[in-house]
Amino acid sequence: MNQPEKLIKTHKNPTLAIAYGVFVWVILLMYSGCGSAHKMSKVDHVVLPSYILPAPRAIPEEIADSLGWGLISEGTFEEDEEEFRLALSSPIRPYHGLRIHKAKELDATYLLFWEKNPSVDVRAPQRNVRWFIEGECEEFYETRNYEYCIPEWFEEPDWDGLFEQFDEQGIWTLEPADSLVRDTVSFEDRWYIHIEARVSQYYRRYEYMSPDTYAASRVPNAVLSMVSQMRLLRDATFQRDNFNVYRGYMKGVAGPEFVLCDESETWYFNGNLEDLVVTSAYPVVIEDAQEQYFYIEARGQVRDEWYTEWFDQVYTRAFDPDEINEIRLISGPQCPY
Repeated sequence: MNQPEKLIKTHKNPTLAIAYGVFVWVILLMYSGCGSAHKMSKVDHVVLPSYILPAPRAIPEEIADSLGWGLISEGTFEEDEEEFRLALSSPIRPYHGLRIHKAKELDATYLLFWEKNPSVDVRAPQRNVRWFIEGECEEFYETRNYEYCIPEWFEEPDWDGLFEQFDEQGIWTLEPADSLVRDTVSFEDRWYIHIEARVSQYYRRYEYMSPDTYAASRVPNAVLSMVSQMRLLRDATFQRDNFNVYRGYMKGVAGPEFVLCDESETWYFNGNLEDLVVTSAYPVVIEDAQEQYFYIEARGQVRDEWYTEWFDQVYTRAFDPDEINEIRLISGPQCPY
């Protein structure tokens, strides 16, 4: 006679169940920890998609849309896809923008941009940026609130090498400004650097105000190195063909302060009136007059004083005069017309 099969009933051991659960949790934590070991893991960042505050941005959204980029915080990135956008801005136009996107191939764009201004007054060339940067850009573009252009190159930059420079300087992991100490309380913020960076689905945005005024840390050196790279890009573009006529006043025959007639900017006057009237065959004799004010209309070239030099001086650009068109003695610091 066959014996009936025994029905075996197992009872769960709560201690074993808890141990098993802890084991699974640890394994999952290890895997998630490996997944979070990305370039931005050392700094505050967001995991996309998430809500991103609309401002400030490195390159204005209007310009990014016009160029077909869209927002850096939107869209899908592959696991090894990276992008950063950087902008230098100050009271002086134009601003400088850089976007580098790295995926299977690297795509990079350097541009100049500025807010729209209806003025086309040649007496105030800083209001008419198109005229000021004549020769650097072949075409100019407009959005609702901005104008921008992409300069022409003497020689195409080494974009891969440039990306490596920014990567080595830690553009993904620089300390935020609110964690840094300023060298002095008597500083004046004359220029700004805005950065947006994204690696895969990880994103951050940060900015610095005149970072050369921060106390000793890695950040000022890294940021100023990035600014130097931006300067090299600017120097690699076609030089401006802006030997134009500028009008302003100055004290003494060699300035060095040359104040535009609308007093919107003060430039460094890199010349001497006594020498200029001779080389220009202008029918006037200038004697020692260090306390005398002069109104001058001069032809010459203007170049930027770079961002790292602006925080400790009043000059926004340097004026290299070539020829005097008109010169008059004036009674004080004001253009006659």
